[in-house]
Amino acid sequence: MSPRIFSCVLCGYIILNYKDPSSASWENQFRLLCISPTGVVVTGVGIYNDPDDGWFIAPRDFNARWDDQGYDFPDADRVGVFRQCPFNGRYGFPFHEACWSLLDTVYSPEPIPCRTLFQIFQSLPCPFTEAGLSWGHSFGGLITVNNQDCYPWEHQFADRDEDLALFEVARHDPCRVPEIRLLPLEAPKTPQFPSAAQPKSIVPNCFTALPREICFEIASHLPTVDAFSARRAVRSFITIFYSNQFWASRFRAGADRCWLFESREWDKTSDWRWLYHRTNTAHRDEGMQNRERVWKLIQQVRRTVCLRGNDLPVLPLAQSNPVGPGCLHWLEATGDLDRRTRTGPGSGFEKGCRLFHERQTSLPSQLDQIAFSVIQLGDVEYIAGMRLIPKNGQAIQLGYRTEGNESVLKVPFLQGFNLAVGSRGIQGIQCVLEGRPTSPWVGCTQEAPKTKRLAVSGPMAAIKAGFDSLKGLKMVSLAVAKNETTKRHSLRDSAFWYPQIPGNDLHLNDDYFTAGPTSTTRYQPLCWTMFGGPRGLHLRSLAGMSVTSLGTLRGIEFHFNAEDIPAASRRLGRYKPSEYAKVMHFDIDGPGGEFITAIEIWTNWGRCYHFEEEKTVVNPQFVRKPITIAAGSTITGFYWSQDEGSLIALGVISESI
Repeated sequence: MSPRIFSCVLCGYIILNYKDPSSASWENQFRLLCISPTGVVVTGVGIYNDPDDGWFIAPRDFNARWDDQGYDFPDADRVGVFRQCPFNGRYGFPFHEACWSLLDTVYSPEPIPCRTLFQIFQSLPCPFTEAGLSWGHSFGGLITVNNQDCYPWEHQFADRDEDLALFEVARHDPCRVPEIRLLPLEAPKTPQFPSAAQPKSIVPNCFTALPREICFEIASHLPTVDAFSARRAVRSFITIFYSNQFWASRFRAGADRCWLFESREWDKTSDWRWLYHRTNTAHRDEGMQNRERVWKLIQQVRRTVCLRGNDLPVLPLAQSNPVGPGCLHWLEATGDLDRRTRTGPGSGFEKGCRLFHERQTSLPSQLDQIAFSVIQLGDVEYIAGMRLIPKNGQAIQLGYRTEGNESVLKVPFLQGFNLAVGSRGIQGIQCVLEGRPTSPWVGCTQEAPKTKRLAVSGPMAAIKAGFDSLKGLKMVSLAVAKNETTKRHSLRDSAFWYPQIPGNDLHLNDDYFTAGPTSTTRYQPLCWTMFGGPRGLHLRSLAGMSVTSLGTLRGIEFHFNAEDIPAASRRLGRYKPSEYAKVMHFDIDGPGGEFITAIEIWTNWGRCYHFEEEKTVVNPQFVRKPITIAAGSTITGFYWSQDEGSLIALGVISESI
């Protein structure tokens, strides 16, 4: 049986002594944040030295260790992790003991919010291609991100590459770094610095009249690069370069060198400018580099947890406009929800998001404002909650309110929302107002599919929001309701579109799009491209098209005899290149006036293809379905749905040219 390898949920590096699995090292000593019949607890220090067995065993007492005299690794201390099932009702997430110690240092003197951390971990997918949780970031470069062959809502994080220099860095203990301990003992070696920058002229401003001590205090709270920018512009800041007090401020919490927490115990008269120079990127060893990498990852976690708070405020539902569930007609938009009923530990949650908690409310009769809270998880921002604020009376809270990161919008005559939705949740939101322009976007809309599914005609009756944590970490679903039946939305309005929603001047010919029902009811984004350019501008330059297949249709490329055609117009689909793929080419005489006028699709239960490889036996269940485009229009684009590198649905865009 192959060894079972798992990674630390915090730093992303494997929990295993790679060179000698049976020997103790920082790499294979761990703690577990786990849930048990008594609640969320942190174990003592265990050792993962038998990857063939694949189980984590650690003392239940936080202060105990695996090498304590008499400890014999009882089965009662076994804990299931990640995709494993709970053992004796115990399930959890592993940390390197060193990473947990760093986490404790960051939070000290406050306790680590273990329960909140556990809930966040439950909301993160555990891809089968990885050894642990996926935060949506690269663990500081430890995992490579594949943006070329995948769309943003697909799993973009490639397997760890042991040849990466950063992989060697990650093998060093981030907590106990010998070089850092020796820094105070080194004799300062004053480097050669360039001469002081002098502003060419003095422009009177608010700083010129300030005493030098106040300028020093201001500079000590600025990032180093900003302080030096001020030094070039304001004479009062010139001398900060020679101030030991200023350089000492670079080592305090939140500053450039905050990851050198040991500096808090160093002699206050140390040469801080030299220490800053000595710890520059060019002068650090691999242990220092890993300390900084893990410290920054911890800071990301802390920012997420700080936005959470201890308890979700419970506010009463609006008393006006009461609604009953039987008379409402709901429209819903979600991320890529794992809809299986089993949402507990070890349920194989590998991508997208899960729904743990919902809040529903009727709308206040005099709704005046909506405040949206935003939270960052990994490299992406998500909507964490919304606050409905009436002209009179108490506000209604759905989800969590993030102090200092809340956008308040005036919303007279609200008629729904436009959304930007990633696979892991709602990233951006825009209010649709009757007779007025839509509101500005709130959140992260870049690289997220967008939809008008929740834009309704007439007043809304109720809102329902779903979250991926019992505490409401981020919003993964949003629904609006009306008291009367809502008319059927078009594919243009109901689907998730990437990179943006097609304009009304484009014919989607959606009566012939076989994946329409699934694209308008679940998270199945549609991509589109205009190979013909705006109003067919590029059709005269079209020289041919190539179709790539590998068992299934992978992609289509368009070839032009002009250099100025945008890259987005040249390719349909994203997929990993393969030496086994077959490429079929079809010449088109665009300069001579030859255009694409019709498309034929083979369908099988909604899966559709345009080209079949030679010698393919046509299944009798396949149905030929010719597409008829809008009268008087010309085919200038395609839209499609993709799954795991294969095109599973293809539609045609046409326009009058």
